[in-house]
Amino acid sequence: MGKIMRLGGRGLRYIKQYGLARLYRKIMERRRRNAAEAGYNDWLLKQLPDAEEDARQREKRFAYEPCISILVPAYETPENFLRQMIDSVLEQSYGNLELCIADGSPSDKVEQTVKEYEKKNSRIKYRHLTENLGISDNTNAALALATGDYVGLLDHDDLLLPGALFEIVEALNESGGADAVYTDEDKVNMELTRHFQPHFKPDFNQEYLRSNNYICHFFVVRRSIALEVGGFREEFDGAQDHDFIFRCTEEAEQILHVAKVLYSWRSHEASTATNPESKLYAYEAGKRAVSAHLARTGRMGTPQNTDNYGFYRVCYPGAPSILKNSFEKFDGQTGVNVVYYGKVCNISVTINSEDRYVLFMHVRNQRQKHTWVNAQFYEALKACCDRPDTGLACARVYDARKRLAGDIRMRGVKDPFSDGMKGLKYGYTGYNHRAVLQQELEQPTDCFMVQADILKTCVPEGGEVSVETLAAKLTESGYHIYYEPWAVLYEG
Repeated sequence: MGKIMRLGGRGLRYIKQYGLARLYRKIMERRRRNAAEAGYNDWLLKQLPDAEEDARQREKRFAYEPCISILVPAYETPENFLRQMIDSVLEQSYGNLELCIADGSPSDKVEQTVKEYEKKNSRIKYRHLTENLGISDNTNAALALATGDYVGLLDHDDLLLPGALFEIVEALNESGGADAVYTDEDKVNMELTRHFQPHFKPDFNQEYLRSNNYICHFFVVRRSIALEVGGFREEFDGAQDHDFIFRCTEEAEQILHVAKVLYSWRSHEASTATNPESKLYAYEAGKRAVSAHLARTGRMGTPQNTDNYGFYRVCYPGAPSILKNSFEKFDGQTGVNVVYYGKVCNISVTINSEDRYVLFMHVRNQRQKHTWVNAQFYEALKACCDRPDTGLACARVYDARKRLAGDIRMRGVKDPFSDGMKGLKYGYTGYNHRAVLQQELEQPTDCFMVQADILKTCVPEGGEVSVETLAAKLTESGYHIYYEPWAVLYEG
């Protein structure tokens, strides 16, 4: 009954703020994804190493075998959760590790359990703090215990899945070494009998990281970088990992993504894994972490909350609003040359000396030229296009049925439970809200803007070039394909 009342209260608050229709869509979208992932637990078990594979991993010798220090800030951790966490680390097939636990508990319950393990395993390093310093400084105390080449972040009631460290070290060897590595993750119930809601992540995508802390767990970084950036900062408690990951990845030269689920986040009622409203302060701290990152990297932008907790929109300085609701009215009136294309773009006729921007629209039939845009379309798309590292600024495009006209896909996502977001109904946000989040795309959407000067630099005059080739030339030149979901186009 208590759970029903809590859910009812959350629903009423959501309806008051965003309306009944949004709540309905939110519930339906979660149900559909849960249905698509109905076989996930069995699928995961097949991915995990069996006894034979575990033995092979234990016998494997790498050319580079770094020590990985696992950092755990503990606080009155229930004994069974603590034991399960410790076992998940000590039973890893890759053994060059140390488990560094900083305990801020006022009682000695955690200490008694850890000391029991410590007598049998020298890889455990433990410190009982004289007071609870908070999540950031408790983690810094664990960092101070570490001597490994890399440090990895593990919550006190979560689990590393079998083979996690082996996969990390194998990736480090295959890449010739990297400064940071992260993996996919999922959630597990209290009894560890069911895994659910996997998070299949993209390769490193800083634009997406500004939208939400998608990296989260399992994150491993060189200890030297963790120390160089100053560890964790208490002013970001609740989003300390987001802030820490920002600062580490800003310093890292190579960041790897291991596209395998190797970390399980225990889901219980007090956790943000299940109840986002239990830690609203964390999402405000996350917004401040994004602001601090923007300031450090010299980007002019202001993060704003969205109607999904922990997900942000960065508003960049843009053009004044222009009251034009039809796509074709932009042509020649705003310094924008509008180009309609089929399979290829004829670049020789799209670049004129007076053009500042070229706005491309994929047309499948003549009627599509009569399209409509939202009030923010020009302002948001131009602001994205004007950023110094933007190659293509891409709009969110719906077809005449009000469904996404194309996929919204980031590089490196390996999701066996979805065919993508093409056809997603208007009003729905997609997997992890990706249809409405700023991110760097693998390929552009059906409508995108590019600065004319950049187009001239990257594409030779004359001839024809496909959209794929145009995108490749721009990315090879160091530009990015950014998705600006707040610029929305509706086909006629």
